[in-house]
Formats: sequence, structure tokens, C-alpha cells
Amino acid sequence: MKKKRLRLVIFLLFQLVLIFFLIESILSIVYYQKYGSYSLATIQFAKKIQKNIQDEPPSSFSEKNQQLVRPGASENDNRKIVEETRESNRFVYEPWVQFRNADYEGKFVNVRHFTRKSIPDAFYPAQSSDTLDIYFLGGSTLFGFNVTDAETIPSQFVQLYKEKAGGNAKAIRVFNMAVPYYYSYQELMQLSHVLYTGNRPNIIIQLDGLNDFNFIQSSFYRRPHFTYIIEDVFNMDPATGKFHFKDTFDRMTKDPANVPAEIVNKQAIDFYFENMANTKMLAKDFQSKAFFFCQPVPFYNYPNQQQDPVCDKDTNTRFNKIYPEVELRGRGVEDFYFLGNMLQNEKQYPFVDGYHYSPYMNRKVAAAILEKISAALE
Repeated sequence: MKKKRLRLVIFLLFQLVLIFFLIESILSIVYYQKYGSYSLATIQFAKKIQKNIQDEPPSSFSEKNQQLVRPGASENDNRKIVEETRESNRFVYEPWVQFRNADYEGKFVNVRHFTRKSIPDAFYPAQSSDTLDIYFLGGSTLFGFNVTDAETIPSQFVQLYKEKAGGNAKAIRVFNMAVPYYYSYQELMQLSHVLYTGNRPNIIIQLDGLNDFNFIQSSFYRRPHFTYIIEDVFNMDPATGKFHFKDTFDRMTKDPANVPAEIVNKQAIDFYFENMANTKMLAKDFQSKAFFFCQPVPFYNYPNQQQDPVCDKDTNTRFNKIYPEVELRGRGVEDFYFLGNMLQNEKQYPFVDGYHYSPYMNRKVAAAILEKISAALE
């Protein structure tokens, strides 16, 4: 009986050894030759899995970050902000521009059609008879991803204007028409649609930069963010009826295939300024005044980036080559303002997640915008 049990144990051990060597052989062929630095491919593979788990980026929906940038708020409010940000982060089809935010109604986040709610959304001095309508166009940072309706840049713009308003101040009303993933060309299409459907803003403010040069394939090919997904819908496999969805975010951030980086960067910059010029001409045709702002991003001229517990930590990005050129070229463009250096001496918490501004930073950007366009408000 003991001999039989011993033979069984030896047999099982032999089977385990065979299975191990089989796995080792497969990993050596398909994995180790490319990544190997350990004596066994199995160890290398295990280390890779461990690293992926440890290096997983923090969630965009972090209560800890909310508490960090909004210490005076209750835990319940910060938790509710996270919940509403997650729930409202949906899109619906929209003709001409491909997509927009889905309508959403909450305590801290409210969106209806193209407009994110602003609090306050207007300031009406008693002595003013005219009201200037100001449209804000941009991506998720201007939209106010991960902050409340009252903490967005347009809301802070109104609040700051109200605080600084003199006796002859004009009445203003703001419309936050920013949409996550939008960039300057898509905003041009959005503005065309808005103007040609009867809307008449007095002032147009665009804040761009991150999406134009991060989602490089969007700007290089002049296509909306979800283009690859829409293409897959049209390219359904007729045999199986299945779609082959790809990760649009991942693909849009990669340089176009077989195109030198300097050509990609130059064309992105050329298109960025061309989009502004066309927006300016379109606005002028409708008696509107357009202003353009290139936004600060975490991976450019931010010395405190690596010590910042919240923001993205990438350093070797195309912004290091593109932003200096944008700043230099923008000096000769009327009504264009480069804000890319705003983080140079920043020691507070300017970000609420990897890319998006904290309430503090939104107020700071709003103040910079207000300063630059103050003459147009007189």
C-alpha cells in the first residue's frame, strides 16, 4: 500500500515537472526572446505581471484625490462628486460632430445638450442694459471633468468678473459648451453648427492644447476621437455579424504609422493655428470676437510634476517639442495667448486626476483668461 502511494506521488511530481517545462518552453518561444532578462522565462513572465499590477495608473475616479484638492468638503460630497462624474461620463451620437455628452442631472454635475451648467452662469449689474453672451469651447479640462458645476473655468470666470466688476461693468452670461475629447478642429465644426442654427455669441473663448497634441491622430488626420469605433461599425464582419472594436484612446495617442515625428508635429501645429484662423473668420462673419488660449498640461514646464501625487508622470512626450514652437509662433497671432507656462512655479495641487484641473487651478486659469480679454468686456 505504501509503495503504491509513493508511486502515485512520484507520478504526480513528474506530471507537474512536465507541465512546468511545457509552460517554460512556450514562454521562451513567444515571450522570453523579446523581454527576457531572467534565467527562466516563467520568472520573467511572473515579474511582468507583478509590475503591471503595481504600475497600474490610479483611477480617474478617486475619492482620495477629491479630498486632497477639496479638503473643506465633506467625505459624502467628495464621494458624490466621484459618483456623478462616473455616471455622467457618457456620450451620445450628434450629427456633424459625431458625439457629445449625454444629458445628465445631478447635484454637482448637470449637462443638457451641448451645455454644462455653470454656477453662477451670469452677472447682471443693475446699471447695465446689454448682456454679453460668452461661449466657452474646449475639451474635458474646460468642461470640468472631476469637478462640480460651480468649480469649472466658466463658472469661476463669472465669479471673478463679479468680484472685480466696477461701476460701469457690463452684464455677462456664459455657456460652457466644452465636450471631453474635442479639439480645435472639432470645435470649429461645433461652432459652425451652433452659429448656423441661430445662436449669436458676442465672445468666443477656446481653450485647447492637450487634445490637439495628445490625441495626435485626431489632429493629424482631422478626425473625431471615436472614428476608429465608428469605422468598425461600418466594417462589421458579414459572416459573423460581429464588430472588432479597438481602443480608440490608445490608438489616437500614437503617432501615425510610417510618418516621421517631425512631420507629425509640424502638421499638428499647422492645423492647430489654421483651425484658429478659420474659427476667427467664422466668428467675424457673425459679429463675434474669438479668443484662443493654449492650456497648461502636466508634462510641460512643470518642475513639481514628479512630486505631485495626482498628475500624470510622463516626461518624454511630444509636448516638449510642440509647445515651445506653439509659444514662439503664437506671439505673432492676434488674440492668441499661451498659458503653457502657468505650472512653472506651481506648488499646490493643480490637478484632480492625471490630466484635469483641480478647483484651484480652474480658478487660476479663469483669472488668466479674464485678464487677457478684459478690454472686450468694457
